Amino acid sequence: MKCFLSFLTFDFFLLTFSFSHRILAIECTHQCVSVAVGGPEGIVEETVWEWQRTAESIIPLVDKVLASAEIAVSDIDLLALSSGPGSFTSLRIGMATAKGLAYGTAAPLVTVSTMEALAKSARDRVDSPFLVPAIPARKGEFYYALYASKDDGLEEIEKTTYAPVDRMKDFLELRKGRCAVVVRDISPLQQVCRAAGVGAVKADFFTAASLIPLANKKYTAGEISSLETVIPDYQQKFRPKKQGRK
Repeated sequence: MKCFLSFLTFDFFLLTFSFSHRILAIECTHQCVSVAVGGPEGIVEETVWEWQRTAESIIPLVDKVLASAEIAVSDIDLLALSSGPGSFTSLRIGMATAKGLAYGTAAPLVTVSTMEALAKSARDRVDSPFLVPAIPARKGEFYYALYASKDDGLEEIEKTTYAPVDRMKDFLELRKGRCAVVVRDISPLQQVCRAAGVGAVKADFFTAASLIPLANKKYTAGEISSLETVIPDYQQKFRPKKQGRK
């Protein structure tokens, strides 16, 4: 089902999973902006693919998903945020929005590793012993990590790093035939994956709803973020784009 609001195109989903707490999740790290509400009634989710308009679209998206779920923001028990890595600008916008909602509602905030959530969302769909979530970094570079798929969940084997695509190829060749790269846009890595002999999974299924099970688990374990100290997982320092010569 497609919904339209001015220049924005939304994908709307009503999922059947349910949770005892009402959780508002935000995922805007890269390539799309997604908001979901999960609770006893299930999960309602909306996604905007005009990712460059994150600042303009995120609050209308929150309002729209709350309306779709037929609840008020004051009904939210927990806020979940995809913490990165990703776009510097979008990470800051997502964090500012989540903190503003947390201060305004007094709901606690839980941050979820984007890499872990991306890998977990693929684990439920891909039969592979190892998963390599990948997110675009600077031009020609990717953030990536390595997770092992276990019977009881995921195990982080190698922490998130970032490197040019050719170095990523060397990393993948060590796991030829035993891993799958999970990435929203396959095209920049398709040739590398083919040369390294590994699979590639188009992660268009990764949205804000993917954060909710991990956020619920962290909340139950008491892993709440401090609003005074929490920051996005930037992974590297911001470098402004070089201005062209006049």
